[in-house]
Amino acid sequence: MSLLKPLRARAVELGLFPSNELISAPSAFALVRDMPYERASSRAPEVTIAEWRGTCSGKHFLLRELFAELGFPTTLIACTHEFTLENATWAPAPLRAILAEGPIPDVHNFLRLQCYPNTERADEWMTVDATWPRAGTPLGLPVNEHFELGRDHEIACDPIEVFHLPDGEDPQVVKERLVELHVGEQRARRERFIEALCGWLAEVAGDSPSPDGAADRGHGT
Repeated sequence: MSLLKPLRARAVELGLFPSNELISAPSAFALVRDMPYERASSRAPEVTIAEWRGTCSGKHFLLRELFAELGFPTTLIACTHEFTLENATWAPAPLRAILAEGPIPDVHNFLRLQCYPNTERADEWMTVDATWPRAGTPLGLPVNEHFELGRDHEIACDPIEVFHLPDGEDPQVVKERLVELHVGEQRARRERFIEALCGWLAEVAGDSPSPDGAADRGHGT
């Protein structure tokens, strides 16, 4: 099932993409990146498009499929990490109050993308992280502003342990397994923190995407 067509149609509907252009790798990245950081009702790629929102899992599950349609093989990565007072310097007071109780363990998703498939440079890969929307830049979040082949993105967390997810496995099942192992008894605090994080970003960035924040479309792949 094609996801490029519904992504483009939804972006055009929202005034974020011109109706006379096709989606490229840079524009696919920018559109997904700038979706509000908020949990959708499902992490299924078609739901992320329809509801136009997602956190790291939903955004990268979708972006993996979009890149595949555009001819760029990817590997989905999961890593364990922790939100702490030291690394979440961007967090407002209510979130810092939660962190003051102790680190929040979490599992993050991002991608590794093959830059030049079917060429003599096929061994060149790059890190892609579309977690934080561009609206988070003035808040101090590490937003990746551009997509350029061969140029690694900054990962949205400080990885502790990194896992390459096999193609044949359900990425959501793998993530839930890692969450159970890494988060364990801290699951309720993690949920409280992520809900507060989503609410804060929705409040400061607005619930609806704006044409003023339209994707940096870029041409070519």
